[in-house]
Amino acid sequence: MDTKATTLEDAVRLVRAGATVGIGGSITTRKPVALVQSIADSGVGDLHVVSFTGSLGIDLLVGAGAVRTVSSAYVGLGHFGRAPHFVAAAESAAIEDREYSEWLLLQRIRAAAMGVAFIPTRAAMASELLELHSFRHVTDPYSGDELIALPPLHLDVALIHAWRASNDGYVQFADPPDHLWDIDVAMAKAAATVIVSVDEIVPAQVLRERADLTKLFPVNVDAVVELPGGSWPTASRPGYEADAAALQAYAAAGVLTR
Repeated sequence: MDTKATTLEDAVRLVRAGATVGIGGSITTRKPVALVQSIADSGVGDLHVVSFTGSLGIDLLVGAGAVRTVSSAYVGLGHFGRAPHFVAAAESAAIEDREYSEWLLLQRIRAAAMGVAFIPTRAAMASELLELHSFRHVTDPYSGDELIALPPLHLDVALIHAWRASNDGYVQFADPPDHLWDIDVAMAKAAATVIVSVDEIVPAQVLRERADLTKLFPVNVDAVVELPGGSWPTASRPGYEADAAALQAYAAAGVLTR
């Protein structure tokens, strides 16, 4: 059996300068915070960061000066406040903020996951967002309608946090599934390299007892890092909920402290 389990240090080495890096999770749930913090501390830079709903992960990397561009439908800490480093960098043009609607970004990730040249859509036909992107138009060969052709958004690396995994790369999300877990799966399929941090690595037999919870497989995963509490201060169910006090403090000061 080939093991996917590795150390945090070795996993961080898989992220190279200039890479396009996808960060999974929703705003305050399952963000791969410990993994992202280690990447921020590594000194790697010039990253193109992609996140469906960005929050702490993006902000930590921006605060470390590691980011060149951000592609996301949202960056913030939800009801806890703004992402302070991201806001300052976007307002000063220190980074390029490539704003998307949720649908546009999701379809670009899906196109990469599916291995297709583009996905046609009517979404955003009248949106100002189209002025920010150079998407081409195509004609529907059946109806003659004009559509937007969304190209794939390929990722060099995807960073995902999940509940648990086996050494050989079977990864499970908790039941009931949290918001956006399926987008993490699409992101993994869109990436050349997938690094998954988990709260625990367990024997394969444990996973087989709830095989329905397995959403990523060895073919999708390159590295698994056991990081108990690795999503803190965001939630990782069933182990822990979001740390409201820590998130509020971070929104106010831009510093992550326990």
